[in-house]
Amino acid sequence: MRLSAINAIIVVLGWGGSLLPGRADTHIFGGALGTNQNDKLFFSNGGAFDATLGGYYFPQVLRTNGLNAGHYRGEVISFTALAALPENGGPIPGHAAFGAQLAVQVVSVAGPAGGSLAFWEGDGESDLGSITFSVPVGTTNGTNHLLISENGGEPETDPYGHIHGREFTTSLPGTFVVGFRVIDVSGNGAGGGAIHSPSDVLQVRFQAGLRIDAIQTFSNRVTASFRSPPGISNVLEATTALAGSNWLPAAAPLRGNNSLQTITDTNAPVGNRFYRLRQINNLP
Repeated sequence: MRLSAINAIIVVLGWGGSLLPGRADTHIFGGALGTNQNDKLFFSNGGAFDATLGGYYFPQVLRTNGLNAGHYRGEVISFTALAALPENGGPIPGHAAFGAQLAVQVVSVAGPAGGSLAFWEGDGESDLGSITFSVPVGTTNGTNHLLISENGGEPETDPYGHIHGREFTTSLPGTFVVGFRVIDVSGNGAGGGAIHSPSDVLQVRFQAGLRIDAIQTFSNRVTASFRSPPGISNVLEATTALAGSNWLPAAAPLRGNNSLQTITDTNAPVGNRFYRLRQINNLP
């Protein structure tokens, strides 16, 4: 049996012998290792998304309508600052010092040549239709940032923040790895500077466009693994010759949920067969 990848969404197997969808929202939390001067900031749940520790990625699809038309977008990622006060749901262990004003900085972007990552600001309730800043692929010392604390930088105030209606998009198909870090932009520390030192850089992977992560064969069955944004339906298609256009469904459509999913061809024939995933709907 021979298995080889042809491209991001098509694989070939060589056999030897015989409703309106809802929007998902993932939270990445910013906090601090202590509340004293120069204590380091951190992402409290960053390990779950760290591209250097595992294969997790945020899937994105090309939007053909709505405010992000022409850009690749997946689920909403909400960077959130941990609360210190009960009225904001605190105190949550790992919150930053009172008076700290946390922001997330886009330090680096790696990906397809000529591509970029864009941040779209929201008003807390709804999406807004313009790019706030864009960071090109190849950036290694970026300074653009988005505030995540909602305290206005006032002294002795809760560093908490939880702002919705924000988006991250990419401009080209392919895999992007983006470096984020938490910084304190307040002037409430020693000498009128920050209270906290910056966090380590968290590398987060975005996959623009569908990709088959893995494919397995079991007798006459073929199972493909993939991730897709919530609300996007995808179909596994197959053909016996790449030169033709006779792609046929090999399994029933499956709606994405942002987790790793599998879709199975239960009647894979003997001989060469090529597979691809195709997105069959879009979101505004």
